[in-house]
Amino acid sequence: MTIIRTLALFGFGVSAYLVWMKMTGQITSVVGCGGEGGCSNVLGSQWSQWVLIPVSVVSACFYLGLIVLSYKVSKSILTMAAFLLIMAAAWFMGLQVFVIKSFCPWCFTTHLIGLFTAGAIFWKARAPFKPTFIMGPLLLMTLLILGQIYGPKPKSYAFTSEAGIEKRGGVKAHNEGKGRVVDFKDATGRVVKTYRLGSVPLIGSPDAKHILVKYFDYTCQSCRTMEKDLAVLMQTYPGQVAVIVLPTPLNRACNPYVSAGNDHEHACELARLGLAVWRAQPESFEAAHEILFQRPSHSEFSARAELHEIIEVEKLEEALKDPWIENVLKSNLEDYRALSRKKMEMPKLMIRGNKTMHGLALSKEKFLKMIAKEFQL
Repeated sequence: MTIIRTLALFGFGVSAYLVWMKMTGQITSVVGCGGEGGCSNVLGSQWSQWVLIPVSVVSACFYLGLIVLSYKVSKSILTMAAFLLIMAAAWFMGLQVFVIKSFCPWCFTTHLIGLFTAGAIFWKARAPFKPTFIMGPLLLMTLLILGQIYGPKPKSYAFTSEAGIEKRGGVKAHNEGKGRVVDFKDATGRVVKTYRLGSVPLIGSPDAKHILVKYFDYTCQSCRTMEKDLAVLMQTYPGQVAVIVLPTPLNRACNPYVSAGNDHEHACELARLGLAVWRAQPESFEAAHEILFQRPSHSEFSARAELHEIIEVEKLEEALKDPWIENVLKSNLEDYRALSRKKMEMPKLMIRGNKTMHGLALSKEKFLKMIAKEFQL
């Protein structure tokens, strides 16, 4: 039984490490782009918990129990544990491949250890097969799956209450020119950011009472989801809400604050194209914005091809040379750097100068309710 104990000890060690990562906030349940790669996506998803209990806690307890069982040998119980390990590995690996579509090496290692442990149990226990060997684990897996699907869900977004960004001299791309000025203030009433609605891309009426600011990436699926949520919000409260949309590419080619290995292909090019349309032909921006958000994500070439249907080639090319575009990107990225000190995930929705939402609400209904409460709509 030494091999079973050794493998179970390794399984416990990896599971305990994931528990520590979760408990210390290095992995959260915030849903969005720009986090620390596959492990963030997997361990931050609803599938990483069961009735708000991290699955890694359940895994650690299971491996500890397996170590104890190896000293008080019950071949039947050990065999059932082996089948449970196989079913759990199949379920969670399947989730990574087909549902979450992200790969977490630590999670994979845990499941791989589980499969090796199951093999060691079959080799050592060699218990005569009984139907309960399958039925017992199947019942437990059913409870796990139902709890994950229908049980309470962790919050998929987070708020930061500090100002996060500051007014900066030298970068005036957000407030140059003419148009209505919108100030964002912190809890003390100090202005932390100023936008002039004639100089920044805007969705909705510039006369709207409530202005939100969205930092996003055209290649980020979570940003696309929030775009739909915001569209429903503006349809529900026509004329009351408008959104400043600030492209913030998650690609190190233009964003030095993105961590290695998380580059979003074509993000820089699409951001520049969106800003160029706004600069050259603002009345066509909403149509261009929708084109750039299409799925699957555009390459620069395919995006240009569609944009040329709503704006002349020469006009777009001339706008792309405007230094204003790089100034806006620089300002957006500096804001991203400040707003990402505590939460990396995108999109980021600035509601007030001292309140920014990171990530997504679990549903459109919850998002609408939350924003309606904020602005007393």
